[in-house]
Amino acid sequence: MEVKILSNINDFKDLEGSWNNLYNKINSRAVFQSFDFNYYSWVYELNNNRNALALAVVYNENNLIAVFPFYIDDRKRVRFINDNHADFCDCLSIEEFDFNDVLQKLQEQFVINSFNFINLRYDAKMLNNFKLSPLFQMCISSAEYSLLDLKQGIFPENFKEYKSKQKTEFRRVLKKNKDKMHEVFYCKENAFPINEINLLRDKMIALGIRNNNFLALTQLALIEKLYQNGKIILSIVKTQDTINAISFIIKDSDQYLIWIDMYDNSKMINIFNYISLVSLLSSSKAVTINFGRGGYGYKTSNFLPKVMYLSSFYIFTSKWQELKYNVEGFVMQLLKIMYKKIKQ
Repeated sequence: MEVKILSNINDFKDLEGSWNNLYNKINSRAVFQSFDFNYYSWVYELNNNRNALALAVVYNENNLIAVFPFYIDDRKRVRFINDNHADFCDCLSIEEFDFNDVLQKLQEQFVINSFNFINLRYDAKMLNNFKLSPLFQMCISSAEYSLLDLKQGIFPENFKEYKSKQKTEFRRVLKKNKDKMHEVFYCKENAFPINEINLLRDKMIALGIRNNNFLALTQLALIEKLYQNGKIILSIVKTQDTINAISFIIKDSDQYLIWIDMYDNSKMINIFNYISLVSLLSSSKAVTINFGRGGYGYKTSNFLPKVMYLSSFYIFTSKWQELKYNVEGFVMQLLKIMYKKIKQ
């Protein structure tokens, strides 16, 4: 095994072909591990003097067998590229090996305070390569996501767990929005509606639904590139020529992940978008709808998906770094509690 650390954007780009070949060999992966997501996340969002590229790649002879899409932030933390916006973080790997070799190689080239690996599913390939390490480690349950498996058929009849309560609510939402039209945009058929997206984003911020940082231009550039490369479809609700809601859907085989939602203040418009999308997708084939990261009550109470959990794994290079992490976490929790009390 040979471990290399790539810190140059040109080396990153040159990895595209072998990265895509590796990606296509692996079943348990998400678009967040694709070359496109990581490369354009770096180009549009992270490529500045505060961050250092630190792609770890592993070869067996001349064959690429693993990619760890890492970077180092301004606090000297090794992280997955764009981990805050990736619902599921992981490496790509087709063989098991000692992850300590990767850690050691990174520490030889960079000054590192900690390794912060978040949003790992229970079956993450990253976890297969963890061995006992002399460094300080901590693993915590950090978030959740939810899945809805649907048979081919007419929604909601194609999900037997729904009782009359859920079905009645679906009918009420559809009736409330009977003047709306739903459609799905695909890159081969529809241009990316950048102007309408900007208008809807500004409306959400003005209404106080989202803060001023929502869907920054850099993130929107990444989304547009993923759409143009066929990684994303758009679920859109309109009233005549006005767009009321847009959901960015990451498509991967028969699984559809609802990644980012946009909507105005129309009554139950986001739920209407979900119902319309789910009905359309499951009408022609069995599908899995992934409602994405976050325990949102309106998703679980309306659609009854199964809830899954994510873990975060932290490795500290000293006891001091571990203590510092714990103190910072405690202070942040305290500030959040104080902020909520002040708002009340």
